[in-house]
Amino acid sequence: MRVVILGAGGVGSVIAGYLTRAGDEAIMIARPGHAAAVQQRGLQLRGLDNFHVHVPALAEANSLHDADMLIIAVKTKDMDRALAGVAHLRVGGVASIQNGVVKNEQLARVFGWDKVVGSTTMIGATLVRDGEVEYTLDGITFFGELDNRPSSRVAQIVEAFVRSGLKAAAADDIVSVEWTKQAFQNPFAPLSAITRLPVHQIWSSPQLATLAVHMFREVAAVATAHGVSLSEHPAWSLFNMRIMRDATFEEAVRKLVEVGHQGTASGRSHIIPSRCPSWKT
Repeated sequence: MRVVILGAGGVGSVIAGYLTRAGDEAIMIARPGHAAAVQQRGLQLRGLDNFHVHVPALAEANSLHDADMLIIAVKTKDMDRALAGVAHLRVGGVASIQNGVVKNEQLARVFGWDKVVGSTTMIGATLVRDGEVEYTLDGITFFGELDNRPSSRVAQIVEAFVRSGLKAAAADDIVSVEWTKQAFQNPFAPLSAITRLPVHQIWSSPQLATLAVHMFREVAAVATAHGVSLSEHPAWSLFNMRIMRDATFEEAVRKLVEVGHQGTASGRSHIIPSRCPSWKT
């Protein structure tokens, strides 16, 4: 399978490295320094896995013509400019693993709705230096058709991920999964970034947990207004979705504080590191 990864920093490099090592054709489009280092010396992954692999890496996509799947890993603020550089590609599908719920519309404006595949990821990784990435969280990546039908392209990319050693699944309702990721991302990532605390300490603080539940329920309310129900997939099993969304406010805060204390007791300070939240793509 030919997979082009646009914006291959931390998370995108992990995906490219794993797919390449498994025998698929993965091509990274990255910042010039990172692309040059990978092209010259190869990609070094450390952390949860440790291996070196040679991955084709480019700073621009001008020399490329097609891809079975184009995976977008840039930030939302960089989306329009980045897509302009790959608009010429003939793609079987295009999926953005970035956070947020406007990305599919951005993809459709360039490639058409028939090419857009929904996606979100819980992989965590940090670009340590050009050519070297620290792999911090082996979370699952979801893919799915926006109309919820099964498709061969979703099955193929999920199979490629799983075969490579990455966790992946086809989602029955990918829009619900994308909104659910945003509902959790919305409080946890900014609070972690602002306070410089690992996220389990956000949860275990009654004051910060109170703010987090408020922020979570704001997104849940917007999702409901758009006709989207949040997902209860096992990927969110660390939390009780019904309590977070539907219980009394006090009960939801109390439950989140309990989850935070469990993380503290286990010593899992890497659940979502404060330097690079694990849901950040």
